[in-house]
Amino acid sequence: MAQDQTEKTILVAFLGVAFLTGCTGGGASGGGGNQMDIVRVSNGFGELLPHKTFRMAGNVATDEVIALRSQQDLVDNLRFSNPVHAPAVFSDAAIVPGGAAGNHFLYITFTKPIGIDSVLTDLPSAQADNSLTGAITVYARDPVLGTVTPVKGRAFVNGSTYAGTPQGDPLSTPLQTWVQLEDGQPTAMPVDGAFPGFGFPGTTGGFAGMQDLITPEAFVFVADTDGDLSTFETFPSGVQLAMQITTAVRSAGDRALVRSGLASTTVGADTMLPEIIVTPPPSSLPDVTPGGGDTGVDPLTNIRVRFTESVQPVSVGDLADGLAPGLLSGAIAVQFGPSAAQVTVPFSVLPTSVYDLSSYILEPSFHFPGEGPEFAECGVFNRVDVSIHAGQVLDTSGNANQNAATTFFTTGEGPGLVNAPVAPDVVYAGRGGGSPGLSIIDLNGYGGGSGNPTYDPSDPIEEGSSNFPNNPNVSFQGGTMRPPLQAGSCTINGGSAGVFTLTKDSSLEDRIVRSPVVLDVSDIHLGWSLDVSFNNGPSPFGCLAGGGNLCAVDGMKQVATVIDGSTLNPGATNPTGIQVLIDGGPNIVGWAPHPNPPPMVFPPLCISPFLASQEPTSVDSLGFNLLVPGDPFGDPAQNIPPTGLLSVAQNAFFQGPSLPTTNIAQCSTYGYRQQIGQFLYLVDRGGREIVVLNSNRMTVIDRIALPDPTTAAVGTNLDFLAVTNQAVNTVSFIDIDPSSATFHEIVKTTLVGEGPRGIAWEPGNEDILVCNEQDDTVSIISAFSLSVRKHISANLDQPFEVSITPRQNGFGWLRNVYFAWILNRNGQVALFESGPNGVNGWGYDDVIGVAGSTFESPKAMQVDPVFLFSGVWIAHEEPINLETGEPDGDPGEGAISNLVIDSAIAGMLPLNVNSLLIPQFRDMNLAVRASVGEDRLTGVPVDIAFDNHLNLSGIINWQTFYSAGSPVPLNGKAIVRSAGGVVGTNSPRLLLLAVPNQSSGPGGVDVLLLDGPLQRFDTNAFQEGIDSIDIPDVTVLSDYFRQ
Repeated sequence: MAQDQTEKTILVAFLGVAFLTGCTGGGASGGGGNQMDIVRVSNGFGELLPHKTFRMAGNVATDEVIALRSQQDLVDNLRFSNPVHAPAVFSDAAIVPGGAAGNHFLYITFTKPIGIDSVLTDLPSAQADNSLTGAITVYARDPVLGTVTPVKGRAFVNGSTYAGTPQGDPLSTPLQTWVQLEDGQPTAMPVDGAFPGFGFPGTTGGFAGMQDLITPEAFVFVADTDGDLSTFETFPSGVQLAMQITTAVRSAGDRALVRSGLASTTVGADTMLPEIIVTPPPSSLPDVTPGGGDTGVDPLTNIRVRFTESVQPVSVGDLADGLAPGLLSGAIAVQFGPSAAQVTVPFSVLPTSVYDLSSYILEPSFHFPGEGPEFAECGVFNRVDVSIHAGQVLDTSGNANQNAATTFFTTGEGPGLVNAPVAPDVVYAGRGGGSPGLSIIDLNGYGGGSGNPTYDPSDPIEEGSSNFPNNPNVSFQGGTMRPPLQAGSCTINGGSAGVFTLTKDSSLEDRIVRSPVVLDVSDIHLGWSLDVSFNNGPSPFGCLAGGGNLCAVDGMKQVATVIDGSTLNPGATNPTGIQVLIDGGPNIVGWAPHPNPPPMVFPPLCISPFLASQEPTSVDSLGFNLLVPGDPFGDPAQNIPPTGLLSVAQNAFFQGPSLPTTNIAQCSTYGYRQQIGQFLYLVDRGGREIVVLNSNRMTVIDRIALPDPTTAAVGTNLDFLAVTNQAVNTVSFIDIDPSSATFHEIVKTTLVGEGPRGIAWEPGNEDILVCNEQDDTVSIISAFSLSVRKHISANLDQPFEVSITPRQNGFGWLRNVYFAWILNRNGQVALFESGPNGVNGWGYDDVIGVAGSTFESPKAMQVDPVFLFSGVWIAHEEPINLETGEPDGDPGEGAISNLVIDSAIAGMLPLNVNSLLIPQFRDMNLAVRASVGEDRLTGVPVDIAFDNHLNLSGIINWQTFYSAGSPVPLNGKAIVRSAGGVVGTNSPRLLLLAVPNQSSGPGGVDVLLLDGPLQRFDTNAFQEGIDSIDIPDVTVLSDYFRQ
């Protein structure tokens, strides 16, 4: 707050010396093309609209005065040290700008001729209201008393006004021309033997710009309380004068005004205080919408506040520039939660119109919690309080508000707060049907996230109730954990319902992302760990407001690991085995936080960025980790609760930072922190955008518009997201490196073949392959240039999916080429072999043949992460007979098959004269190693994922001589790692299959065991038989290593 107050002092000091621009200054047009827009509003002594400021160059204000005509102008140029300039005020005397005696006046110039009947009316009864329709009004507001009084005057368009004796039937007031230009001078015209226009500005003495008052585009309002312009008058003093311009103004061609405006000024020096508008008695409520005790408000709402006059945007809050608010607003507080520990919600602001700085939209950084279910209402969590603080809101003359105010509203049903588990303990499920959205399959089951808090210690295993209290670290030593852990009491911290359940939000909905956040989910991918951008380290690099922990600073983060088979353990002082050590760096995907996720706390860990949950269990915790691999289900029949992890090896450790201290010497090195999770990228084809989410909180981080986003692939080094646009035959490359200057920008658009759909990024970062379904080709894009280096077409017939295994350098068949598996709509699988080709080469860089088996009605394909000799899993219909290689099932029967290179001559095989021109397998054999149908499946699978419990993502990414760029040190997407030899990055035990149309049921996910003959795995201990995960309308599955 000290910094905030200092900046406000600078602002007030600046306004004290700001100069006034003339009435013709900043004369750029307010609109282009055929739009009806405001060009200027002036009182003759200077422009009131558009507002003015100095142009910013970098972070320095220049001496160039610019007109603020767009919201972007505000964002680019307004600072506390460079505010909006004060408007011109009227003289206390009844004079016009040239100094001659005359009436005070206000005028507006539009870009097009005014439709006079949109602003003036011929109704005789309207004479008392200045003949105004209400599209434009002029009023005086007393900010102390709260009274609003129409200002008496006469309104003109192009020198004409409605006046005289009403005529006709029905009676109407005639339109009379009182003033015209003669030799550039406004001149009163004779009307019925008199000159009623004398006293119109310019008729009593000339001044610069007077010609602008008599044009078809000009509206002029002249002070006149006695009906006689020749008796010169001032506007009222001691009040705030305002001219309100609404979008009801229309052009002579019947085009509506594109944006509203409000011009405010005073007679004499501006000493009027800017206050929040208060509604008339008896309610006398601040003009905040929603507010006044409104109920059932959409939790996704923005908030509108209205002030008595134009105020400095930067005094209201951080301007909405697409980034998270840097500081909490000192002027307005938006809060929810328990009264003893309320959450202050960061928000960004923009005026409702760049021409109306009295009305603002507050856009919260995240959604408010919705009303919880009736049996588990969280009460105060859905009440939102809005408070306006005194002495913080500044008008454009530097006056500060004097009055404080408060109001509130309560939210209704809607997307609740989400606190979800994160990788490696999750699989994401995209859902279609009538309500498309996203669900999360929880493979941990012991987290303190959002969910049903119901728990009975005497009956600790009940379907749908919380399993968080069964976490032994909670039940046996929760009070000694750092930070402490205890069972939840509300749906925001109720905890997981157990392994293989769907994460629920605080409204207990399992479709935790849905409309209007997304309209469609056609693909899902994970990017960088969020803590590189959002963490609770000290300001200015971590928490900017409402938190900060010295011990969570980057410099104390040490990702020290020891390779233990297929997983990574925290490193010790004198480790045995191979140690991987990286200072700083992101949270590694190979480790789960404990608990996964940590529970929400009030007040939150940090306000900006908003970190709602406590840190993972600290490295300083005294007890041993009791949550180890074991029985994840328990025995409901015996009332025995779950006791262990589903993972067969430990993947969750006490690696959180030390508790806050002021002495960094008291901080321990740590390996994991908030914000947990990753940047989550949803391909929303219906919305024509990529929606970027926080994978833990499911809040929207960004939206990236694309012409027809269809499918996507993440660069193996987490640098780009490649997205196919099927309708326009392009691939868009989006920068997803948070450290990049072009983060979340489209950096290149590459033209490919017709109808691009399937896409995969080669794990060694050599190429990106794109299936062009409509012209039977595959485009090969170089990872070096992101440009197409060649097209291939051999053996391709409507290719729609592609999976790539890395160059076999030191593993597999040792061929030193990479293989790409291309799935055609006809069920044939073509195998691509990379180069180098030509003389002295050893790879064709082309399709070398087709698998002998045909996979009927193919649906999806993913790389086999375990079989390092190269293979894929294919979802299709009619299982394959392993002896004949032919389909051997009923038509329409669901199947999953494993196609691999099962034999080959090992080593590089140079191309010779005989084989140079005719691509061929060269002693490789493709075979189906496993295939099962509906004897183990519940229907036709349409997508594939694996568990990520055991992975080596904490080791530097795979690369070869042919790789582009440098390998990312942590969390790379390659499917192999170098760890005393080449090993698989991910060692899954479970194969998950999306089955939207089950033989019985509305849809779900079948789970098969990979460490055996593909047996079904029972996911529900409460139901008889072998159960799938119930997910109606599931169409997409995604794990961290999805291609």
